[in-house]
Amino acid sequence: MEEKNDKPVEEPKKETVNGAEEKKQEPEKATATVQNKGKAIMEGNNNFSSGKKPVDSSKDALRKRLFLLAVVIVVVVVVMIIIMAIASSTKGKTLTYDQIEAEMKNAAMEFYQVQSSLLPEEDGETAEVSVETLSSSEYHLMSPLSESRPGEDCSGRVVVEKVGDNYVYTPYLDCGNNYSTKELYQAVLETGIDSRGNGLYEMNGEHVFRGEYVNNYVQLDEAVYRIVKVMNDNRIMLILDDVSESLLGAAWDNRYNSTLGYDGGINNYHLSRMYEYLKTFYESGYSDIVILSDNDKEKLVPFDLCIGKRSESETNNTNQVECSEVLEDQMMGLLTVSDYVNASLDTNCQASGDRACKNYNYLVTSRNEWWLVTASSESTSEVYSVTTSGYVQATDANDYRRMRPVIMLNSNVMIQSGTGTAEDPYILK
Repeated sequence: MEEKNDKPVEEPKKETVNGAEEKKQEPEKATATVQNKGKAIMEGNNNFSSGKKPVDSSKDALRKRLFLLAVVIVVVVVVMIIIMAIASSTKGKTLTYDQIEAEMKNAAMEFYQVQSSLLPEEDGETAEVSVETLSSSEYHLMSPLSESRPGEDCSGRVVVEKVGDNYVYTPYLDCGNNYSTKELYQAVLETGIDSRGNGLYEMNGEHVFRGEYVNNYVQLDEAVYRIVKVMNDNRIMLILDDVSESLLGAAWDNRYNSTLGYDGGINNYHLSRMYEYLKTFYESGYSDIVILSDNDKEKLVPFDLCIGKRSESETNNTNQVECSEVLEDQMMGLLTVSDYVNASLDTNCQASGDRACKNYNYLVTSRNEWWLVTASSESTSEVYSVTTSGYVQATDANDYRRMRPVIMLNSNVMIQSGTGTAEDPYILK
């Protein structure tokens, strides 16, 4: 018989390290513990999600405020630099003569706003103020000329003239041989006569342009004009250069003529359709055509338009016949027969009917026929016009011709640049 071993089976002894039992953890339990710790950490800190760092809203707002402040500071600095640059661009620096003249004009306008009682009261009257007054400590409306042009001996004045309802301010600057403000009429009178005889002639107390090739072009804002003559008081008569299809055509007059028995027109200018057309043309333009800007009109003065009639055989070309009757204070008119005849250098051009008047005459144009202001004294309906061939002929007033308006520049109009040629016309200030 086998012997039964009743002794209990002893469990293997656990290994110890330094006397302490080493506990073996099962892998599954260890993993669960790590996962639970991570979950606890995530649940215990709401500032963490999806692995992103927390956002500090107070710091972000501070950054924005600092950025805006920096932008404001930069803008203020830039504006201050610009203002200082503008202020220093004229102060203490040499100005051009044109800049000084503009400063003089603006200062005078401010002066007369304060001293309005010193303005001229009657049409054509003038008053003036010196640069010394404008730059004085009392007014200080502009810099002294010694600062604007250091080292130069300059003087200046501003003349204001009453023209109709407006005041025209004209600065005069004199810096000796270096510069002097020049009126247009002065530049014109210096042109003289060329080797072919074209140029400026003294006739009847006036200076008249004569010849086929003359340097008498003036560019205004809206159109090009030709200088007809410089009057004895230095005003300048201009005639529109363009007589193309774009320029308005009209009957000189188309009223019923009792002598003729039909609507042949009546050749009395002050009662004519032409007089009405030109008045409208000056004030507001006509048929969408504008030949004068408001700036141009400020340079004009009214004049007496000679509207006397003459015969076709008349040889007195001094305007004495035409000026036997005048229409006062006109701003726009047409050319007289005498003025057309005088523009020719041909000695055989004596009367309006002479064919030689087309020769050596800058007023001739082959583009269109155009009206003169002078009517025939031998008819109640005929008016003189210029043909495309350059002849002057009596024409029924109810015919259609182009209008070539005449205006008068003030004597104090200043020249900006130009030599008067077609390529380099006179430009006015």
